[in-house]
Amino acid sequence: MRKLAAFPVLGLFMLACGGSEPPPESPPPPEPVRPSVEATPPPAKSADPAAEAPKPEPRPAAPEPQFTDGMSVDDAIKAVPVGAERANIDQETLSKPIQEFSVYEPCKPGAAHIKMKIAVWDGKAVGLDVTSTPKNDKLVACVKEQLKALTWKAHVKSLNTVEYSF
Repeated sequence: MRKLAAFPVLGLFMLACGGSEPPPESPPPPEPVRPSVEATPPPAKSADPAAEAPKPEPRPAAPEPQFTDGMSVDDAIKAVPVGAERANIDQETLSKPIQEFSVYEPCKPGAAHIKMKIAVWDGKAVGLDVTSTPKNDKLVACVKEQLKALTWKAHVKSLNTVEYSF
């Protein structure tokens, strides 16, 4: 038992005698060298405007289509230049003005069945395809005149089509 008690005492003795001097202090780390920063003037603009980098030019707007009286829907579609912006108007909005039967009352359609396809640009009908059953050219001409007089609330410089029949 005495031997076992000697081990802890020996361990304490070794720790106490392990080193009487503290380790030498290490020198402080050197301060980083900062390069001197001089104010650099902004580059002078060249007197020659061609020497400057070219700025991207905005994409030119597509030319306004030329619609003529009496155009069909296909003619109106062909009149719109390639690359023109497209803004889709939902069919419900496009159908509102043509669903009012009062629009067609002056034409006295009676029991005739009217089928129409309309191209709308900037709130106006620019292309019309109208047929009647039984065939009645006078009734078709009257319906076309009524449709030309209509305006749509959605005024967008884009071609939209709507079909309707009654």
